[in-house]
Amino acid sequence: MGARGNKPMMKKRIRSPKRRYPPLGHWQRGFTLPLVLGMGLIMIVVALTLLSRSQLDVSTASLQKQTQQAFAVAEGGMARTLGLLNGNYQVLLRRTYNPATNLNFNPPRPYLIDRSTDATKIGQPNTSGLAVPSVNAWTAQSLGSDAPPCFTLDNLNTLVLSGTIGTPVQGNYRILSYLYDAPTQTGHLLIEGRLANDSPANAFILQKMMITDRSVPANFPGLLAESIDLGNNDVFGTVSGNVICTNPAKCIVPPTECSNGQPTLEGLRRAVGALNNSIIEGTIAINKIDLPPLPTPPAPVNGSSVLGNVPLSSPPPWLPLDQLNDFQAALGKAGGYYSQGAYNNFPTRGQGKQGPQDSPDINGNTMTPSFPRPGDYPYVDPNSSIPFFIPDPLQPGGKIVNPEKVYYAYRIDDIDLQGSETLQFNTTNYPIRLYVSGNITLSGQAGIQNICDSDSSTCGTDANMGLPSQIGTPDRLRIYGNPPDPSNARTDQAFTLSGGATAGSLFVYAPDAKVGINGGSSDPDIFGAVWAKEWNGSSSNNAEIRVPDRLPEALGGEYANASIVVARTTEASNWYRLAQY
Repeated sequence: MGARGNKPMMKKRIRSPKRRYPPLGHWQRGFTLPLVLGMGLIMIVVALTLLSRSQLDVSTASLQKQTQQAFAVAEGGMARTLGLLNGNYQVLLRRTYNPATNLNFNPPRPYLIDRSTDATKIGQPNTSGLAVPSVNAWTAQSLGSDAPPCFTLDNLNTLVLSGTIGTPVQGNYRILSYLYDAPTQTGHLLIEGRLANDSPANAFILQKMMITDRSVPANFPGLLAESIDLGNNDVFGTVSGNVICTNPAKCIVPPTECSNGQPTLEGLRRAVGALNNSIIEGTIAINKIDLPPLPTPPAPVNGSSVLGNVPLSSPPPWLPLDQLNDFQAALGKAGGYYSQGAYNNFPTRGQGKQGPQDSPDINGNTMTPSFPRPGDYPYVDPNSSIPFFIPDPLQPGGKIVNPEKVYYAYRIDDIDLQGSETLQFNTTNYPIRLYVSGNITLSGQAGIQNICDSDSSTCGTDANMGLPSQIGTPDRLRIYGNPPDPSNARTDQAFTLSGGATAGSLFVYAPDAKVGINGGSSDPDIFGAVWAKEWNGSSSNNAEIRVPDRLPEALGGEYANASIVVARTTEASNWYRLAQY
């Protein structure tokens, strides 16, 4: 009984240890939960990272887009600014605007490097804060008399230095700097573009370009001076009958005759003193002009070192051997001689028993008032680059002696003629140049005549200049005065022309002379052109200048290209986009 009763107890003891071990699935459930929690945490971190990166990419993409938009604003500002600088504001193209306004440095610095600071980095951004001199030449005080008529800087800040792009406004731009480097004739323009909202995105464009002069050939000056008081004088010539004043400070357009920064026609007429009866067939301009240099008079003939009669068999020592034939052919009508200089003695009749007296002047007592005189011979310009012959402008395939190379030369102090006294210059074979250092006074019916023997491309009706028969073309008789005298160190010359019964066919280039017409004669008083320091009109209401259409061509050389000059930008030689400065 005791042994049988103990068996169940043994079974219990043997089974009970098995219950202490959890089932296999229970163990698996214990490892899965931490794994799931860990994986979930990792996924959350990854998701947050991706979200952060996504937001950063969105922000970066947005900023890049705004930067591109800022570049577009800057490009629009660049185009508009160049349009203004090539238009009404072209006078600023050769002036520097490089103020110390870069606040990234203390003290503020200019944005661009100039030649005086570093000649190897001209026009480059001043990113290191170099002590570049601050320059602002875009001011009325700096411009002075160079300011063109009706030009104003009143709207400089809102029209040129800054502006807006788009309607509605998409952005703003401003000029940070414009640096002009004179030795290289280059302009460097830096513009900032910024969006109209509060976006931090901005962009910069730096452009380098050549600044060149562009001539306006249609504006050959028929009458040119620093100061013009035309009165009721007329200037005819639909092509070349232009009136040009070169000093805006002396040819002033009334403020009431300015429209959109430009003078009206009436304003221009008033600026040159044209009254109601004055006729100007060409244009009126107030502008600087590119003129050829005033020729230097040849040395005076003195009978010893400078001879006035050298045989053609003794060519000048400077003559290249390959030009010897042209030299002899060009002087074929010179009578076998040429002159080494300009004649400067014009003997007058002696008083009483006195014989002829030497004189540097020409007046009513001059013994020979017709030129060239017997014994006068042409002068040959020693510049070997000037050819002896040029094409005949009216005869295809023909040629004529170059008036710039071979001509009669005379150095004269004063010319004073009265009553019916007349000087005659025969330009049939060779042109004539008068180098006048004093004054020219013609009164009464006195006159200067340019005559020729037979009609040709340089004479009379065949010259296609509207000339009467046997009148030489104005390019064949040239009167040169003294060189410019900006400081007025010497007294201005006074040239009183024409007034005679016959029109004077001549070209006057006298940069230091006051020129006018004494009375009025036939129609017109002058065939040709007058370039002087001052034109003070005429004592007559019917004084006339007629400028032949073909005169620029006939004058030749640099004279043919004499015209108004305006500064212009060329295409960009360098162009940079700068996302940061």
